[in-house]
Amino acid sequence: VIDTTAAPVSVLNPISTWAVFIGGLMVANGLAEEGQQLATYVKTIPFNFYAILTLIVMVLVVLGVIPKFGPMKAAYERVAAGGPLAPPGSEKIDIRAGQDMVVPENPKLRNFFVPIIILIAGVCYFDFNMQIGVILAIFLGFLFFVFQGMDPEVYAEAVIQGLKNMLLPILLMILAFCFADASEQVGFISYVIDLAVRNITLPLLPVTVFLIFAATEFIMGINWGMYIIAIPIVAPITLALGGDIGVTIGAVAAAGVWGSHCCFYSDATILTSASTGCDNFRHAITQLPFGAIAGIISAIGYLVLGYVIY
Repeated sequence: VIDTTAAPVSVLNPISTWAVFIGGLMVANGLAEEGQQLATYVKTIPFNFYAILTLIVMVLVVLGVIPKFGPMKAAYERVAAGGPLAPPGSEKIDIRAGQDMVVPENPKLRNFFVPIIILIAGVCYFDFNMQIGVILAIFLGFLFFVFQGMDPEVYAEAVIQGLKNMLLPILLMILAFCFADASEQVGFISYVIDLAVRNITLPLLPVTVFLIFAATEFIMGINWGMYIIAIPIVAPITLALGGDIGVTIGAVAAAGVWGSHCCFYSDATILTSASTGCDNFRHAITQLPFGAIAGIISAIGYLVLGYVIY
């Protein structure tokens, strides 16, 4: 549920960083005028079938309309039989592993929101420099909590423990980026795309774009990196064939979300697993069948759409 309500909601939000990033790529590739990237991006949102469908599938699973099956059903059966909530091995990636969670007698909601607001404000103020924003948040957080009576040593220990907890997730993400860069260096994506679009017809363009980039994103695991490579390639093909660029970019964005969901070493999977305390491989395996449902329906939708509008 946490993973499904992250990337799909972000990519459907016209004022998110996803919209700014993909809209910027559209401007860079001559698909939108400067200053009109968000307005142009909005036109792609209705064609992001996977992001829409995976949210619907998630709600239907929660309501029990779609029954739990496969690895997810086995996980529920394990817990029902008295087994652990998280699968074995999850402590390796759980950022809370080994910590005693102490709830204060008088918890205050502001202690949750204020540090997050400081972090967001700091990052925005310093021209979206995440490193400076984090340092500022740690410093101002120190003042914020110490003035409430928190022991400075306790705060320092909490910061150090937080850094230690993020080492493995960050290492996994670095390795994922290295793998993606290696794939790009050897020309893997360009080779696959060249094979796919060599004899493509306009009605098959949306479904082909979705399937090819969903597969490459599943292998690479870094959706934004895929967008940088994909959009400059599909843009001239779409324009040359006389296709609707909104449909094509929507299919590319959907492919990135699907691959990010289902790849066990993608940034979204790793961070979701680390924050919830679930082994990233098991998380991806249990989510994959439900992602496949939305993915298959999306592919059928793009196939039908291609023949309807073209």
